[in-house]
Amino acid sequence: MCNVRRSVARSRAFARRLLPALVALLATAACQVRTAVTVDVDHDGSGTVEVAAGLDAEALAQLPDLDDDGDADAADLAALVRTDDLEQAGWTVGEPEAHDDMTWVRISKPFGTPEEADAVLAELTGPDGALPDLHVTRRDPFGRTQFGFVGTADLSAGLEAFGDQGLAAALDGEPLGEDAAAIEARTGRPLADTFTLAVTADLPGTRHTWSPKLGDRPLAMETDGTVYHWPAVALALLAAACVIGLVALVVWRSARAVGGRGRV
Repeated sequence: MCNVRRSVARSRAFARRLLPALVALLATAACQVRTAVTVDVDHDGSGTVEVAAGLDAEALAQLPDLDDDGDADAADLAALVRTDDLEQAGWTVGEPEAHDDMTWVRISKPFGTPEEADAVLAELTGPDGALPDLHVTRRDPFGRTQFGFVGTADLSAGLEAFGDQGLAAALDGEPLGEDAAAIEARTGRPLADTFTLAVTADLPGTRHTWSPKLGDRPLAMETDGTVYHWPAVALALLAAACVIGLVALVVWRSARAVGGRGRV
């Protein structure tokens, strides 16, 4: 049976790391848990980082009844995730919503530049976690703007890859609050069968999703998109055509002048 009650009392102590907190709170339940990280970049380099966590009905039913209404439901899920630490750090916690037989809660934070995006992405797991060194880039060569996303998804250590030292200290030395082997023995299912992660980079000109698997080798993630500024390109082509036409006219006139003197 799923069981996340033992993590609830400590959840606020490790909210400093967003993904570790969600994983330790939800994935140790060993129910069906989906996690999605989406980086949405606009044409000016601003955008949003969103983390979405989804629970199936079994996991949702095992949440503690925090609002004392007699049921474990989506409101209790929102109460678990919505911490003062997250909101003070600029994250917005959305209301839970049902989709594809899952109940989802979404947490997002905006950024104004690619550099700010890097800082927001660093809040997800830290440099030693499952998603280290995620970066967004933007370049402006003539006539186009190039966007890029690069990083690594390293789930080779299993769900423990989402832990960090502060999280482990808050959970009596266990990054997940319980030894991974003990969780699998208790539930009778491999953790890889209950947890999925999707990382999506939605850039101007392209969208790409990676789905790293627990226990797999580190996955390199890289994609880029280009937006062409056609008015600027058209003006440049028109200017080039005018220059070529002017040169051709000068050459033609010079040729006529030489020809005329030869006839005299």
